[in-house]
Amino acid sequence: MRVVGAAVAAVLLLLTGAGEASAHPGILLSQEELPPAAVPTQAGDSVRVRYSTLRTATAAGESTGSIFLPRGDPPDGGWPVVSYAHGTVGIADQCAPSVAGFNYVELPAIEQWLAAGYAVVATDYAGIGTAGVNAYLDGPAAAANAVDIVLTAHDVYGDVLSDRWIVTGLSQGGHATYFAAHEAAARAPALDYRGAVAVAAPTHLEQLFPAAGPAIPALPTTGIVNYALLTLAGIDDQRPEVDIRRYLSPKGIKLMELAKVTCSRELGRYLLAHPTSVGDLFAAPLWNEQFRELFREMQQVPVDGFDRPLRVVHSLSDTSVPIPLTWVQLAETQQHGVNVEYQQLVAENHRESLMASMPESLAFAARVLSPR
Repeated sequence: MRVVGAAVAAVLLLLTGAGEASAHPGILLSQEELPPAAVPTQAGDSVRVRYSTLRTATAAGESTGSIFLPRGDPPDGGWPVVSYAHGTVGIADQCAPSVAGFNYVELPAIEQWLAAGYAVVATDYAGIGTAGVNAYLDGPAAAANAVDIVLTAHDVYGDVLSDRWIVTGLSQGGHATYFAAHEAAARAPALDYRGAVAVAAPTHLEQLFPAAGPAIPALPTTGIVNYALLTLAGIDDQRPEVDIRRYLSPKGIKLMELAKVTCSRELGRYLLAHPTSVGDLFAAPLWNEQFRELFREMQQVPVDGFDRPLRVVHSLSDTSVPIPLTWVQLAETQQHGVNVEYQQLVAENHRESLMASMPESLAFAARVLSPR
């Protein structure tokens, strides 16, 4: 394990200040052992890292994350790398996978990637385990978090890692994956980015969130209040200039503050016991140009500019992220000539989509990550 990156970071911090060091992607700022509960059974060596990255789409910051190596000796050329972007777990610090471990939905996928001979790096996302509140569903920031930890991993374990890598994620992580796939080659040009797998990823949210307000009807989509609260919490903390509280009801402010300090499972239980609609959160509508522009900046998934293969997975039975949004996304990317392959599941729900698609995702990875 290398410590050179941390030493370089320390010098930068002394010479230029934390802000300047954070402006450089993937600088290793510190490293420590992972809690035993956060280490997959298939992992050999592992480490928890803190590194420089983006805080929001427009601001530099820091994130933490996990790096896992497979067991045994690396192959010639080193282990290829999978950057895994996790789904919604909450935005409180205790929800970070590098602290709490991966949940039952995502841990089996991490285990399979490791067992197949891939090193896995997994960002917590800036603000989950680091200062402030996570800018939830801020695609450019999450993308940078997922790309920059690959750079950090090569600082720590570069002698046993290949430069070849892909990015993948579920749900919130699938949203991040689209953005990371768009930026990966340019953001980490010294590495050999090969492709992406976005599973059950929300798209076109920038067209939905500005419609929020007290008059919005109750929606049958499960979890929408949870997602809305996490998004509002991130905006409240990271973009105070928009004064999001001015648009919220007293109940909305109370629940937003609760979302900042609880994990998604606990928040979901609270909302089940205290039924709430999206309209209950607002005192005024968000339908104005300020918020339309903000949500475009944060959430508008690219439909062109993907320079490596892109794999998309979604299920007809997904009630958390409706599949028509992905159909629109696919049509738009195909119109722009993007190399995209699509797997449509039938019976699996939102969470089940990840493992149901793993055999095909592993085959995709083997194909795109093969030495040229």
